[in-house]
Amino acid sequence: MKLNEETEVLVDKLAIRRNIMTLGVLVRNTSGEPESLEIKLAVKFGNAGESRILPLSVTDTSFDEKGCYIGYAIFDYELDAVFFNNDLNAFTVTVQAYDGHGYQDILVENNDFNQVKEENEYACFLDKGVITVKRKKPVRSYRNNVFVAFFCFLYRTAEFLIGTLLIPLFLLDGVYVHMLGNKRRFMENTYGGGQLKRTLLFAKWRYSSFCRLTMNRATIKKTFLNVLTSFLSLFFKKEYILFVSSRRTDLTGNIAYVNEVLQEKNAKVLFWLVPGKTKFMTYKNFCSLAYKLARSKVVVVDDFTPVLNEVWAMKHRILIQLWHACGAFKTFGFTRVGKDGGPNQTSTNHRYYNYAIVSSSEIRRFYAEGFGIDEKNVKALGVPRTDDFFREEYKKEIRKKLYETYPQLKKKKIIMFAPTFRGNGAGSAYFPFEKFDVGHLLEQLGEDYMVIIKHHPFVEAKHPIDKSVKDRVLDLSGESEINDLLFITDLLITDYSSVIFEASLLNIPMLFYAFDLEDYVVNRDFYYPFKNFVPGKIVRNMTQIAEAVNHSDFELEKVQIFKQRFFDDLDGKASERVADFILQLAGHGPA
Repeated sequence: MKLNEETEVLVDKLAIRRNIMTLGVLVRNTSGEPESLEIKLAVKFGNAGESRILPLSVTDTSFDEKGCYIGYAIFDYELDAVFFNNDLNAFTVTVQAYDGHGYQDILVENNDFNQVKEENEYACFLDKGVITVKRKKPVRSYRNNVFVAFFCFLYRTAEFLIGTLLIPLFLLDGVYVHMLGNKRRFMENTYGGGQLKRTLLFAKWRYSSFCRLTMNRATIKKTFLNVLTSFLSLFFKKEYILFVSSRRTDLTGNIAYVNEVLQEKNAKVLFWLVPGKTKFMTYKNFCSLAYKLARSKVVVVDDFTPVLNEVWAMKHRILIQLWHACGAFKTFGFTRVGKDGGPNQTSTNHRYYNYAIVSSSEIRRFYAEGFGIDEKNVKALGVPRTDDFFREEYKKEIRKKLYETYPQLKKKKIIMFAPTFRGNGAGSAYFPFEKFDVGHLLEQLGEDYMVIIKHHPFVEAKHPIDKSVKDRVLDLSGESEINDLLFITDLLITDYSSVIFEASLLNIPMLFYAFDLEDYVVNRDFYYPFKNFVPGKIVRNMTQIAEAVNHSDFELEKVQIFKQRFFDDLDGKASERVADFILQLAGHGPA
């Protein structure tokens, strides 16, 4: 299919073998400018009224004899992991491509479909250009059958107990194998280390081969939570709205704003705010959570909350995700399937959400993809914590407090440098400080400029600041809310941080310091082509930053378009819309 006059997208391969579907897609471009080509692909599965979007990344590129660009994407999809609630007996497969103007469905032609193979129990055919796959003999997985799940749990528990009793035999087997000549060499090559370590690792391998259920602390505590919640639910009427967080102890962010409206409407609200990993939480914490879950119909979270993952009792409640970020910028969740640090296809993270709340209709598909849920369950009601950006009295009060706290900022032109981190997460997060020499920058700017440095919370190290400019730089990485700092910011310098969405609400000029753009695209990537997406000028080095500042060259006209694109409602009433939606689901509001 022609995506545009210069780009053609073809489904080159589709094969199914043992519930693994291999899909290959060819992209051909005749423009002769491959460096400006950023085609993005995705695959949409449809099944019994449910849909699921999964990524398909172009990984191989080349040029034909005419110099035309050719990109190839191929990926193996685990069919049993695609849909969460329905058995996979019949489904559709639609390739979607993005060329800067939105995603289009790629309709498959008959001559392309000749490449499709039928294997094992599946049959494939075309229906109006869409690939339809049917299982020849329908099966039922019983994945949502409570009784089957319960008996499976009993079986695996018995398996675990027997496996535990057999641990001494596994250890003796490890000693015996180590004593044999050729197998001893195998153990040394496989496990390394001393004799004791090799024997223990061999025994662990034998145990894991025998027993599929490992009763670690997290599993035991989650089982306790499930059983207790189910029992307590027999005695309580589910009429409350419960806010849950395993990141904070105080009421902040989106849940604070929504709670304020709910309190005004006299809603019945409960809170469970206990930070930490599931395995380290106490049984007292779990008793409290079970009691509150038993009394609640709607549960609200605003971040990834592992304590609620794979909780049986949640099937009888409505789980809403008030994601903390605005817009759609860096890829996250299941969009990162197949990339380093991305989730497995079989992961259940995020997939229990009944609804997710986002800032605009355009990005609904991206959150559906990232969370692994149906697009119709993603609602564009706005981000509650952005309501303050439309309250003039609040902004005036924050500016006053900040100037009182940091009087050196008064009557200055304030540049805020707020980059994101590099690395795979909190444990490995860093920023290459040498790439932003704040002293060198200020030497090229007037005395009326000051710089606020605001690194991502994951970056623990301090940004080095030269003594010659120490009175013109404030590192507030460990202090102050970044949204509050935007109220006194005259220019935002960032790279790939989602703070750009909040900054656009205040019409703040922005520079995008993308010194490692190509590497970042490979390792993390974006939902949109970066160069056509960001609301400001892209710069690659410190000299270009200074030149842009001195000439006020920020491409400010892009900010208004960006804001209209990623916020459906610019009225400061997101909290009220979300609260009304929650009350509806809880049965306390109009239908």
